[in-house]
Amino acid sequence: MPLIRVTAQEGTFEKATQNKFMEEITDAVLTAEGADPKDPGAQSLAWAYYTEQQKGDVYIGKQNIDTPPVLIRVTAPAGGLDEAANHALAKSVNAIVNDFIGTFEGRLNHWLLIDEIPKTGWASNGIVFSIEDVKSAMNIA
Repeated sequence: MPLIRVTAQEGTFEKATQNKFMEEITDAVLTAEGADPKDPGAQSLAWAYYTEQQKGDVYIGKQNIDTPPVLIRVTAPAGGLDEAANHALAKSVNAIVNDFIGTFEGRLNHWLLIDEIPKTGWASNGIVFSIEDVKSAMNIA
């Protein structure tokens, strides 16, 4: 039950490339959580938002740069990702970003931030969901 937020500078991707990038990032997150990325239940709970920053609105240190890194933020319920899953996700996301935008000379091309929501902090439809509820809905054994 991940919430994925990607922030990139406007023009980083054409729409078709953006769609493919988001698909691959979503599949990587679902896989890290132990879900089958093709499972309809898992797909229905993997929400992803793509936001563009205007050119000129990103700084590294004190410098405005033309090709800023991509920010990928993954939020999951506590217990959805363990340490091994976080490491696997970091490797997967790194490969995806490198495939899509390449490496940057002398600096990072992305940040991956992984947040956990406390066990009573994930709710919808008036119901607080446990990690067991989430795993069941996503068909994770």
